[in-house]
Amino acid sequence: MNPINLDFNTIFPYKLDDFQQEAMAYLDENKSVVVTAPTGSGKTLIGEYAIYRALIEGKRVFYTTPLKALSNQKFRDFQDKFGQTLLPETNTYAEIGLITGDVLINPSAPVIVMTTEIFRNMLYSTPIGEVGTSVRDVQTVVLDECHYISDPGRGTVWEESIIYCPPHIQLVALSATIGNPQELCSWINNVRQANFQQGIISECKLVNSDFRPVPLKFYFSHNKGLFPLFNEKNHKLNPQLKGVLATNHRGKFNPKDCPTIKTIVQQLNNQNMLPAIYIIFSRRGCDQAVESLSYFNLVNVDESRKILLYLLYFLMIENLELQEKIVQFARKEHEIAYKKIIGFIANYEKAGEELVDYLIDKPLFKERLLRFLADNSELVRSSQIEPLTRGIAAHHAGILPSWKELVERLFELGLVKIVFATATLAAGINMPARTTVISALKKRSDDGHRLLTPSEFMQIAGRAGRRGMDKVGYVVTVQTPYEGALIASKLAKSPPEPLRSQFTPSYGMVLNLLQTHSIEEAKQLLELSFAEYLAQLQLLPQEEAIANYTTELSRLDIMLAGYDSKDLANYEKLKERRKQEKKVLKLFYRNWIQQRQRAIMLYLENLSPGSILNLNRENKKNPYSIQGVFMTHIPNGNQKFLLCLGKDNNWYIASFADVIDINGGRIPSTLIEILNIPEGQDIKIGLWCHGDENTLSVSKIISEYEQEYAQPTQEIIQQQQRILGLDKVITENPLDKVEKIAQIIKNNRKRQILKQELSKIQIQYQRYKSSSSYYWQEFMALIEILREFGALEGFTPTLLGEAAAVIRGENELWLGLALMSQRLDFLSPHHLAAVITALITEPARFDTWVGFEASPEVLDALGLQKIEDVNYNSQQELWEIRRKLYQLQNRYDISIPVWLERDMIGLSEAWCLEATWEEISKNTTMDEGDIVRVLRRTVDVLVQIPQVPGISGNLIKTAKEAALKMKRFPI
Repeated sequence: MNPINLDFNTIFPYKLDDFQQEAMAYLDENKSVVVTAPTGSGKTLIGEYAIYRALIEGKRVFYTTPLKALSNQKFRDFQDKFGQTLLPETNTYAEIGLITGDVLINPSAPVIVMTTEIFRNMLYSTPIGEVGTSVRDVQTVVLDECHYISDPGRGTVWEESIIYCPPHIQLVALSATIGNPQELCSWINNVRQANFQQGIISECKLVNSDFRPVPLKFYFSHNKGLFPLFNEKNHKLNPQLKGVLATNHRGKFNPKDCPTIKTIVQQLNNQNMLPAIYIIFSRRGCDQAVESLSYFNLVNVDESRKILLYLLYFLMIENLELQEKIVQFARKEHEIAYKKIIGFIANYEKAGEELVDYLIDKPLFKERLLRFLADNSELVRSSQIEPLTRGIAAHHAGILPSWKELVERLFELGLVKIVFATATLAAGINMPARTTVISALKKRSDDGHRLLTPSEFMQIAGRAGRRGMDKVGYVVTVQTPYEGALIASKLAKSPPEPLRSQFTPSYGMVLNLLQTHSIEEAKQLLELSFAEYLAQLQLLPQEEAIANYTTELSRLDIMLAGYDSKDLANYEKLKERRKQEKKVLKLFYRNWIQQRQRAIMLYLENLSPGSILNLNRENKKNPYSIQGVFMTHIPNGNQKFLLCLGKDNNWYIASFADVIDINGGRIPSTLIEILNIPEGQDIKIGLWCHGDENTLSVSKIISEYEQEYAQPTQEIIQQQQRILGLDKVITENPLDKVEKIAQIIKNNRKRQILKQELSKIQIQYQRYKSSSSYYWQEFMALIEILREFGALEGFTPTLLGEAAAVIRGENELWLGLALMSQRLDFLSPHHLAAVITALITEPARFDTWVGFEASPEVLDALGLQKIEDVNYNSQQELWEIRRKLYQLQNRYDISIPVWLERDMIGLSEAWCLEATWEEISKNTTMDEGDIVRVLRRTVDVLVQIPQVPGISGNLIKTAKEAALKMKRFPI
C-alpha cells in the first residue's frame, strides 16, 4: 500500500475532547484501546483516527460493525471523509471498500468496512498467532459497538474475533458505557499474552469516559403536561410528579393519566423539542402511531418543498420502467404536467424546483401523481408517502431498506420531524435527534415482558442531543398504565450493567479449528474465552446466587404445598391454548368481515333510506358496534358518510369501512320519512347525537324488520366450537375453581424457572470450581455428533466436515448434510431456492399467511411429500436426517436449531420465478422487511454453495443461476 497524503486538520477540523486525545495518543504508541463512552459522545472519531494513521503510513484498516445497515452507513461516511481516487465504473473511491456477505466493493482497498462475522471468517483460515494473507499489512482492526459481546446471537463472533486476531494488530474496541470496562480490557491482554501467540504484542489500554458533549435532560409526559423528571439539582424526583405516583389496588395507573401519541407530539412541538425519535417496541405500534397523526403537519412550506423534491428523485430517477409509466400518465393528465415531468427525468437545470412549484400549485394533480407513483413503485407503499410530506415517518425491520435509508437521510437533514422506530434504531445507526421518546420501559422478551436494562435505556436515551446543534438533548419517558415517573427516574440514574459473555461453540467453530489446530490447541483457545475469564472472577457471586435461589425456592414450595406442579402446568397450557385459539378466531373473523365489506362496498354508494345495516367501529377512534337503519348520505369533502339511527335511539355517522353487512330487511319509507334529521352539529364519525321521542318509535321496531344476517364461514364456526370445547375442559378442571389460581400459576411458573436457573448455575459452579470448562464439554459433544454423521474421523474433518466448515449459518452441519445428500443436485433453480429457504428459516408466527404453495418437487426434496421414485430410501431423506440430528443433539444437550420451515417456501420459489414485488407482498401477511430478510438470507447461502468443496458441478451451476435470478431489487 502506498502512503496517502491527508491533512489532519481537514479530516478533524474541530477541537478534540480529552478522552479522544488520550485514545489517539495510545494509538500513536502502537497500543490497542478499549474505549467506553456514552452513546453520541464521539467514539467513532477514534476509529477514524486509526484510518487516518493507516492511510498516511501505507497500511490497512479493517472497520467491523455488528449490522449490515451500519456497515453500509460507515462505508458511505468514510467514502465522503477519506475518498481520494474516484473509480468511474463503480462511482466509489478506491481507498474505501465494503464486504457484507451479499456486497463486495473494492475488497483490496486499504480501508475495508465489514461485518464482524466476515472478519471472524477471514481469521478461521489462519492458525492462531500467525499472520495469514487475509490480514497482511493490516495495522488496526476497529471493533465498533463492541458491547455486542453481550448479544446472545452475535456475542460469540466478537470473542472469536479478538481471540483469533494476531496480537501485533492494534485493536480499537469501541463500546457504549458498560459496567466492567476494566475486565474487558484485562481479558484482551490475557488473550494476547497467551503462550502460543508470537512476536510483538499490542498491549491494550482502557479509555473510560462518562463525558457527554450534549448533556441530557429527562422529562416525563403525563396527560396533565410535560414535566422535568428531576428537580433543579438533577438528583431527586421532581416534586411536581409526586402527585401522580399513586396506583390502584392492582398496581396500575389510571388510564386517563396516560397521554396519547397525539398529546405527546403536541407537547414536543409546543416546547420546540423536535426533531424526535419516538421508540415503540413493536412494528405495528410504529405504523399505528403514524396513522394516529393523520392531521398533524410538522413542516413549514419550504421543508415540505424539499421533502417533495427528495421523494420525486427517490421514486422516479434511475427507475426506467417507472419513468415510462409516469410519462404516459402525465401525457394523459395535462400537456404542462407532461413537459414538467419530461424535464425532471431528463435532469434539466432547475427542472426539479419547477416540477415542485407546479405540484404545489396543483394539489389535486400532486395527490394523483404521488398515488400513481406509490401504486406503480416497488420502493414504497402509499400509506408511507403522505405522512412523510408532513414530516412524519416510521422506521423498523418490516419496512423496505431503501425507504428506511430515505427516512434516515431526511431525518439527518432535519426535514422529518418525528420518526416512530423500534429499538433496533438505537443499535448504532447514526440518526441523532434533539429528543428521544421512550414509549414504555418494558419490552417483550423470550421470557415475557421485562424491564429495560440500564444499558438498553441509555442506548436509546443517548440518541438525544445533536453535537454542534443542540445545547441539551431531551429524553422523554411516558406515563403508561404500568409504568410511572418513579421507575423512569430509577432507570435514568442506574449504572450500566457489566458485559456478559454469550460464548457458544458451534459446528463451524469445531470444524474450522480442527482444520488448523490440534485438539489440545483447540481446548487452549476455548479456555481463553471471555466467559472462562469471567467465570474465574464469579465463583463468589455464584455461591451467593445459589443461596438466594435455594431460599426463594423453599418459600415458593411452602406457598404451593398441596398443589401438583404438573397439574398446574397443564392447566396453564390449557388457558394459553384457549388464548391462542381466540386469537386465531379473531383473525378468521377479521378476514371474513373484510370479505363481506368488499362484497357490499359497491352497494353503499347508492344505498336507499330504510336499509338496515350492521355497523362496527371497534379498535378505531370513537368506537361503537350497533345495528341501525340508514337515513341518508352526508357529503364531507370528497367522500360520503352514512347517517344511521341505531337501535339504541342514537344517531351515528359511519364511514363505508364501518359497515360490515347489509341486512335483507328494511324499514318502510313511510315510517322514516317523518323523522327530522339533526341539524347544526359538527360532522364527526361515531356517535353523533341522541335521538328524541319521534325517533324512539323507529329505533324500537328495527329488530322487527331485521332478517338474519350472513352466517360466518365454516372455519369460524369450527373455531368457535373448538374454543367452547376448551372452555368446557377448563371449567371442569378442579383448579378452575381455586381462588387466586392466576397467582398460584404465576408462582409455579416462577418456581420452575428458578429450578432451571439453580440447576444451571450449580452445574456451572461445579464445573468452574473443578477447573472443568463447560464450553469444552459442549465442544466435545459437538465433536461426537460430527463423528456420528461422518463429518470427523477422530479429530480430522472429512469431506463432509470440510464442506460444513465453509458454510456460514446457524447450523452448519445441517446445511452440510443437506448439500452433500445429493437430494438437491438435480433441482431447478427456483426449487433449490425454496429448499434453501426451508433449511435456514425459523418457523413463522402462527398467524402468518403465504399465498404461494410449495411445489411437489420441493416437498419431495425435503422428504415432506414423496413423488414416485424407484430408488426411494427413507434413510437418505432430509426429513429423516433431520430427525436423527435432532435426536443426537437432544442426547448431548445441544440446542442449535435444525430448521425445516415449509410455510414460507413458496415465497422464494415465486421470487426466483420472477414474480413482481407487488405480487410477492400481496400474497403474504409478512411485513416487507421480513420478506426481504428471508430472501436475502436465501441468497446468502446460495452464493456460498459454489465455494463448498465436494459439491456436485450441477448443484453449483444451479445455485449460481438461482442467486442470479433472486438478486434483483429490493433483494
